[in-house]
Amino acid sequence: MGSITSPSRSPAARRERRKFSIIAALVVVAVVVVAISWIATFPATSSHIVCTGEARLGNVTAWYPFSFIAAPFNGSETGALLIWENYTVAGTYHNYTTRVSTSAASGDVTLGSATGGNWTIYSDTNSTLAGAGQSYPCASAMIAFLGPPNGPASEAWSGGTIASGLRVDSGLPSDFNASFRCSVINESSNCAVSSTFDLNFTNGNGEVNTCGKTNPASMDLKGSQLAVRLPFSLNGSVYSVPIGPSPLGGMVGWFNYTFPADGGVWQYESLPAVDSMSSGLVFSYSPCP
Repeated sequence: MGSITSPSRSPAARRERRKFSIIAALVVVAVVVVAISWIATFPATSSHIVCTGEARLGNVTAWYPFSFIAAPFNGSETGALLIWENYTVAGTYHNYTTRVSTSAASGDVTLGSATGGNWTIYSDTNSTLAGAGQSYPCASAMIAFLGPPNGPASEAWSGGTIASGLRVDSGLPSDFNASFRCSVINESSNCAVSSTFDLNFTNGNGEVNTCGKTNPASMDLKGSQLAVRLPFSLNGSVYSVPIGPSPLGGMVGWFNYTFPADGGVWQYESLPAVDSMSSGLVFSYSPCP
């Protein structure tokens, strides 16, 4: 039986095949070049949002509590606040730093420290930035920072009992009006503007239980200044403006809480601060069963 041989391709067919291969290769190169050019022109398709202050809207003078100290019922608190304020008066720069000791016992709530200050109000606006990144959108339409132009502080003081013997830290004041301090230091009535805040225990986020235990318990906490809001009038409307952390003034606090042995159960809640830290604890007490 004879063999069958394949016919050889003609020179014209071989030329057509090479021509097609070259064209295909050029198309691939063109696609790659276009893709690289597009990537270079549009390096990222993601974006993130950041909060940027825009216009300065005005000023307000207000008394501001840096901290309140609450002691657990039948327990105690001891600690310290480090407070700083940087300001310029009549062209002279002042750097004021002070350390304030704190203490409270058996359900008492006391004032840690307070100051009269000049606050500048800025609008808060969200901006969208191209590229990957963590978003920090604005929490409100306005924000208040200490000074300028007149410096943050006129006077500071500490101490004073707000409430005594509380088993549950509730019914505490929600504003701070120091008009009597204004009269003492001969300030204008504007310095009596009241800041607002929330000191009350609502939902516990932790617990200390010493029931059946022979040793007392303790808890150490590092915190910062209390989050408050200031009233600000603009174009016939009054806005409640949160304060922001400022290099012109601030506070760091160290709180130590003690709880007696076999003394009960204490739910605690962290007071909000101007940053991600705590501004101390408030409590709700229950006796051992």
